[in-house]
Amino acid sequence: MEVKDIFALRRQGRTEEAYEAIRPMYAAHKGRYTTLAMFWVAVDMMRLRYQQRRLEDAYKIFLSLMRLYPTMDDGDCKGQSAMMRAALLVFDHNPSFSMLKFIEEWGITRLTDEDWTMGQANGHPVQSTAMRIVGKVFKEVEAHPTTEMALRAAPILAEALKHSPYNMNNQRYKAMIYRIMGKRDKAVNIYWHLIQHHRQSYLYHELAELVDDRDTKIALLCRAITTQREEKYRQRMRFTLAGLLFGTDKARARYELDKCVAARKQAAMPSRGRCRTSSPALPRCSPSAMLTRRASTGCRKRS
Repeated sequence: MEVKDIFALRRQGRTEEAYEAIRPMYAAHKGRYTTLAMFWVAVDMMRLRYQQRRLEDAYKIFLSLMRLYPTMDDGDCKGQSAMMRAALLVFDHNPSFSMLKFIEEWGITRLTDEDWTMGQANGHPVQSTAMRIVGKVFKEVEAHPTTEMALRAAPILAEALKHSPYNMNNQRYKAMIYRIMGKRDKAVNIYWHLIQHHRQSYLYHELAELVDDRDTKIALLCRAITTQREEKYRQRMRFTLAGLLFGTDKARARYELDKCVAARKQAAMPSRGRCRTSSPALPRCSPSAMLTRRASTGCRKRS
């Protein structure tokens, strides 16, 4: 069997056969074409193992790809793009995998313009591979908001800003770094600018966590709740809002707590202690009254 036969098997979707055929060929001769065949078949095999939920085998293949790639001729950088997509796949399946460490060692500046270019699927825009990498990096930063993490992520964000300076996510990541570094005013200014043009619930919620004024915080939380379509994602916001309303408007506080408890029961989740103990003692507020008050609060703060 020759290398062209390996690629023929790959085109036919016979990944297992191609993988078993190329391994002894690559072991015997690590030439240019056998290396290319070994790389691309291994990429296919890693995806297949993830589809089969054989996570440990898939990760071992990824590590082999990391060792194999530097020995491969990749003039068009197609192999590098494949490695970036492979890293995204590993990140989604392996909790111990650090995208920040991976891209630090690889080098964010090595990514090509094609890696930073958005794609399309079924007529809808698809985030570029590079921006997906940046998103995973800042998912780690958000989970571990330390000065060290912010400083490590800053050069990666700087490169992303070169390619998409006005991208909403990049601006949000910038605010995240400012927040971690103690520059709250700069973070707040970015969020105020973002919510003038975007209506994502998490933007209102994150801004609410940064501002000190109680009424502004309440207005932002109300806006965050009403723009969030899925109830399961509203629970933390409702609980925070109830705490702010508890001292001045117990009926509204109870409404939020009742919604919180109902959603957690529906999801078969244990209710928080404060929800269980506080809600029965509070006066009720009808949904229509709550919506009227929430709308007036939101409008007052936007004006």
